[in-house]
This record gives sequence, structure tokens and C-alpha cells, in this order.
Amino acid sequence: MPSHPLRAATMVSVLALLLLAVASVDTQAQTRDVKLSGMGIRKCSEWLQWKESRNTEARAMVLEWAQGFISGHNVYARAGTEMASPVIANASVLIPLLDSYCQKKPEDRILSGVVEITQSLGGAKVNLAPKTPPLPPHNPRPESKGKVDS
Repeated sequence: MPSHPLRAATMVSVLALLLLAVASVDTQAQTRDVKLSGMGIRKCSEWLQWKESRNTEARAMVLEWAQGFISGHNVYARAGTEMASPVIANASVLIPLLDSYCQKKPEDRILSGVVEITQSLGGAKVNLAPKTPPLPPHNPRPESKGKVDS
């Protein structure tokens, strides 16, 4: 367990959020709304700005978040029905992969990049698409509403 209390709390929060997020993605099309927080919801453009400004603290926080996400993935992959390989990605692997992803998609969330990296390293497939509400029933003859045919 990390020696820094904030780091430990962050890792626990990330793992809990990850397990909720991944549990909401079911191959049987079962969906649940999931709210995410933490460094993963930041945009890739911020990751790139932190690199340019040499903000190693922010980048280190993202890397810890990403490693917590991947750890949660590995726990979920062992418990799920889909046979996914455990993913091992230390900072020397994650940094260039996340840099590359974010250069291509600066408006994406860091979460999307980490999910893509995890999948590219043999991890489980995760659907990040938001749940769309069902469309209301279509009335093909709205002008006849309330009228009786004669």
C-alpha cells in the first residue's frame, strides 16, 4: 500500500470507479449509467500541455490513475466471462503510448486513451459510448389524433 494517504485514497477511488464502469459494460447489452471522476476525465490536450510545461506532478497523477484503471481491469478480467489477458503497463510503456494517442486525439478524454491502450495490450473490450435514451413512439398520422374515421 502506498505510503502517501492521498495516493492511497486516489487509488481506492479509481479502483472503485473502474469496477463500477467496467461492470456497467456487459456483452449482453445490459447498461447502467456510470459517473466518472478523477484524472481520466481530463482531456488529452491537457496531458500534452503538461508535457510541454514539464508539469511532472500532473502527469504522475495521470499515470497513477491509469495504473489503477489497468489494475481494476485485471481484477475484472479474472472475474468476468470474457477471457482477457492481464495487462502490465508501467510508466515506461504508458507514457509514449498515451503521448501518441493524445497527439492524434487531443479532444478525447484520457480515459479513452487508457482504454484503447489496455485493449491494444490484450485487455478486455470496453464500450465507452454513452447510453442513448429510447426514441418516443412515432405517430404516422398526427393530424388524425382524436378523430374517428367515418
